[in-house]
Amino acid sequence: MASRLNSPADIARMALKRLAELGLAPTPQNYTKFYNEIAGIAPAVKEEAEQSNVQLVANVQHVVQEAADTTGGLADLIRDHNDDIKSSIHSLQNTQDTPEMMRLLQAIVHTATNMHDTVEDSHDSLRELTASLNQMRDDLAASRHALERDPLTGTQNRQGLDMLLNREVQRCRTYQAKLSVALIDLDFFKQINDRFGHHVGDKVLIHVSNITKAVLRGNDVLVRYGGEEFLILLPETDLHGAKYLLERLRLVFRNNAVMHEGKRIDISFSAGLAQLAADENGHALILRADQALYAAKNAGRNTIIAAPEHVADR
Repeated sequence: MASRLNSPADIARMALKRLAELGLAPTPQNYTKFYNEIAGIAPAVKEEAEQSNVQLVANVQHVVQEAADTTGGLADLIRDHNDDIKSSIHSLQNTQDTPEMMRLLQAIVHTATNMHDTVEDSHDSLRELTASLNQMRDDLAASRHALERDPLTGTQNRQGLDMLLNREVQRCRTYQAKLSVALIDLDFFKQINDRFGHHVGDKVLIHVSNITKAVLRGNDVLVRYGGEEFLILLPETDLHGAKYLLERLRLVFRNNAVMHEGKRIDISFSAGLAQLAADENGHALILRADQALYAAKNAGRNTIIAAPEHVADR
């Protein structure tokens, strides 16, 4: 596995490499499938979310226009009613005729009642519009959540990683906190797919994500980083703590094999670790963990290797 950054060019090279490894032709369909898989993008979910967002924007524009029409119409009606009342009061001040005074008083009461009803109706309309906007806000949050989640395992995907990584790096800068990253790659996962089929491979990925999340702490984050690769963000954790956690995880893997049609499928992983240095950004941190993972795989797999301490450029 070559070291890589998160740039589109790097992802494209990795997609072509995987196509070659599997002996697949680099057709547009195959290329797109592997590019999206490596990038952590589910095309159907992404397209659905984007279409939903377009519709959401149109709905918001419609609701805002309704609110503007309601408030604008209310202002016009109140102004007209005020003018009617002022006119009636002026006439009332200039007449001594009792029937006329009664008529003017009735007109004032009628106008005031209409004004009250108009305000009440507008209040109800604005309350309904507010509820609609709140629902749209919730729909947008759900859409974003879906776009940043891997649909198979329910973990974060690479699209959701950037924001989380930037937040954790900034927190480390602000509070001089620790942050480690673990990249794990399931050993010989292709053989599982080839022997049992991709549906069993998917079952393995779901199983792995579930038992991994059971080991992690509440503030740790599991990300499906590629096909059979997972990234773990470990806030407030140094290399020693990260390695201890992965050793625990390796034991959990050993004791929780996947069973398929009475056959035991043992799972192991190789892992690379890196701890954030003071002058390092998030992508550089992941690159060092990736290089350590590459070394772990070359060392015979089922191995955990920590990246050397980062040395600042001088």
